[in-house]
Amino acid sequence: MSVSPGQSANAQIINSQAADELLAIKGVRASFVAGINERGKTVVSARSLGDLNVQLVMEKFGGGGHLNTAGAQVDCSPAEILTQIRKALGNHIS
Repeated sequence: MSVSPGQSANAQIINSQAADELLAIKGVRASFVAGINERGKTVVSARSLGDLNVQLVMEKFGGGGHLNTAGAQVDCSPAEILTQIRKALGNHIS
């Protein structure tokens, strides 16, 4: 999990690219990157190698996507949403 600092019109693209890159790290099976877009909304990009259905996780926060690629837009801070995602994952993460 990671936070993209600052506010950017390209937050969604940056978060997606960062989430993709995190999957290249040995042992990482899923990644979540949150940042703030130009409208002040927190955007989250989620990626998975298939062990975790990130679509189901993002649906809990009003988002969606596919098994391996999903996202959401929320009104809380990037740090807050990542904390909520950790809680939602429960024993799926080590």
